[in-house]
Amino acid sequence: MVLTFFILYMVAATVYFNNREKSWGIWISLLLFSFGSGAFGKSLVENFFPFLVEHEFIDPSYEYLFQFSYSIGSFLNQNVSPYCFIMFALTYSGLFSKKTIRILSLLLLIPLFFMVLNTTFYPKVSHNYILVGIWAIPCFIIGTIYMLYSTIKDKNVYTRKDKKLLNYLLIPPFLANVFTNYIGHIVGLTSMWRLNAIPVSLAAIALVIMSTKMGILGIRLKLEKQTFDSTVKAVTSGTALLNHTIKNELAKIDLLTNQLKETFPGNEPENINLILKSTNHVLELSSRIQSKLDIMEIKESEFWLSDLIKSSIDLIQPNISGITIIKNYEIDAKVYGDFVHLQETALNIMKNAIEAMDQSGVLQVKIYQTRKKTHIDFIDNGKGIEKDKVSQIFDPFFSTKKRVGNFGLGLTYCYNVLTKHEGAITVKSELGQGTTISLSIPNTRVFDKQFIQESKRELAGDISYG
Repeated sequence: MVLTFFILYMVAATVYFNNREKSWGIWISLLLFSFGSGAFGKSLVENFFPFLVEHEFIDPSYEYLFQFSYSIGSFLNQNVSPYCFIMFALTYSGLFSKKTIRILSLLLLIPLFFMVLNTTFYPKVSHNYILVGIWAIPCFIIGTIYMLYSTIKDKNVYTRKDKKLLNYLLIPPFLANVFTNYIGHIVGLTSMWRLNAIPVSLAAIALVIMSTKMGILGIRLKLEKQTFDSTVKAVTSGTALLNHTIKNELAKIDLLTNQLKETFPGNEPENINLILKSTNHVLELSSRIQSKLDIMEIKESEFWLSDLIKSSIDLIQPNISGITIIKNYEIDAKVYGDFVHLQETALNIMKNAIEAMDQSGVLQVKIYQTRKKTHIDFIDNGKGIEKDKVSQIFDPFFSTKKRVGNFGLGLTYCYNVLTKHEGAITVKSELGQGTTISLSIPNTRVFDKQFIQESKRELAGDISYG
């Protein structure tokens, strides 16, 4: 029991500190805490109290405090954990508004209050397990149904993947708890609940593996993002300083060379012209690098995402000969952000997609919305990216293109733009199959939206915006 509550409390704390800004993060933390409280209470009376008495740290007369603490822990485990589970499932599903969630959270407190009245807390805890089963089992079953249903209905490949992982992690141990704890007590197998330590331990092992390999519940992703952000900042600052120094020194060389050229009016040596040509070339490249490294100033305004995509396609039109562009808009959203920087982001991504398709392929642009974010997906059927390089494409100066003049700063710039908008940019790619890059903007920046039924197809060379 000591190991069980220790695992659950540690996971609850970890999940909370990584997801406390999300309502579902709070609910799942409370769920894990309440689920572990039964094991904690049992450990108090079976392990800690005998140990403390044996070593004369406390007097045996204090047993009532440990028994009452166990009663509270047992109530949290038996009755509060089902409440937290169904609230987490409803919140995480994204199928309900905040107002509906608030109403449901209050309504579901009514049977929970009724369970308090039907539980004996002193001198020893005693539950009416028939009533507990009537309350708890439907909570776990309905919550499980909503978790599975929301996963099936989720159209975002990234959030659907997260939900699948969470289903694998949470549903088996909690359904096992339904049989070993609630049904076990109802049929008289009162010690069957101790078997919960097995699925809990297996789930803990699975959590460690998932968080290490893939990331789940924001644990690995958040740590990676913090590390990546600091790396980008350090590399950008250092490179900007180096670039600035090089630019200043080249400007001096250019000035001195021009002064030297003036000493040979109309008959300057060819080497002087070569020096000037080289310095001008490097200064131009330096300016291009600096434009990617400069501190980004956001000038926000309201605009429709469809206008953003239309404007971006207009600008890239000379490059899309042989490319079919399909616009698939589930919604159109009016957002508050920097039109210029987001347009440049879209241009960067579409240029990469066109180059990856070698001027012949299909680029699909999707706009859709989930509960908390509005997404723009750019989906190409190009050559894709090798699996071991996908995680590196946002790194400064990393590039899969073998082309002179490419600095590998385009996607780093895109990452910074989305970060400035409290959003995210993610990539999914398979070698030989294509790449999907998704831009996510929080719905707090969305002021209006329109639902669009049809998809619009645009052919290069014969573009119609409708």
